[in-house]
Amino acid sequence: MKENIRGYAKLGLVHHLLYPKCTIDPDYHMETLLEFVQRDDIEALDCCLPYGEERRRRMIPVIRSCGKDVSYALHLFPARKISLSSLDFQEQALTKLVLKDQIEMAAAIGSTGFVYVSGADVPENREGALEAFVDFTRWFCEELKVYNISALLEPFDRTIDKKYLLGPIDDCVSFVEKIKEDYDNIGIELDMAHLPLMFEGFESSIKRCGKHIKRVHLGNCVLKDAAHPLYGDKHPPMNFEGGEIAEDELTRILSSLLEVGFLSKEDRKPLIMEMTPFPGKTPEYTIEKTYELLEKSWSKV
Repeated sequence: MKENIRGYAKLGLVHHLLYPKCTIDPDYHMETLLEFVQRDDIEALDCCLPYGEERRRRMIPVIRSCGKDVSYALHLFPARKISLSSLDFQEQALTKLVLKDQIEMAAAIGSTGFVYVSGADVPENREGALEAFVDFTRWFCEELKVYNISALLEPFDRTIDKKYLLGPIDDCVSFVEKIKEDYDNIGIELDMAHLPLMFEGFESSIKRCGKHIKRVHLGNCVLKDAAHPLYGDKHPPMNFEGGEIAEDELTRILSSLLEVGFLSKEDRKPLIMEMTPFPGKTPEYTIEKTYELLEKSWSKV
């Protein structure tokens, strides 16, 4: 493809993984995000706000006025400890209390989407957990609809790392279609780094998700070496040695996204690069190398 990929997608980055200290240092989170939203090489970003009224007071007007397509992420919610598909009434109530705060923050910064996960798989009662997650998602969509925000379900692995309920691509598609019977503000945020961990193919997954894909993450994972420190869902950069996604895989991914219409001149959607920095390298070095790889792969589409 000779044309610039920016004519087909709103390129973006995920803030909190490029600056991993964010999850343990709210002031660092705030300062780096305030700088991050001013970047002129992105049109979109995924972020979340740290806790603390004064921090939020400073951040909200800056992010809201940045002019970028912002999607809120659930990274500060302890999803591995409190499941969004929990069968426990107390956990369900607690989840909604916390999520109400997060929804308000998403609305305050002008988010168009809210990426969320399904919570823990319960093999012994998967049907019950799925029913609980349907109830949660209906509540979630109802709350988000007030602010014109879409719920973006992110598929995850069931067996390797996160071990979430959803899960297999066909299950995710069926789930979204079920919710769409009552709510139109739901779609899929398809993360390419998760697909190898789910033992799903890139082209097949993109094709099956099709029109339900509202946002895409481009990233990487380590799967073949269980002893590797970045094994599982640790999001090393693409082209990382020992990873599953490099130039050839990215070319296939971009080709499939173009084929299903996600990459489009008429309707440019967010194409988000999600990665931690290369070991020993800065976020800026990692971003530069990722853009170079993206351009190289796109040129082969």
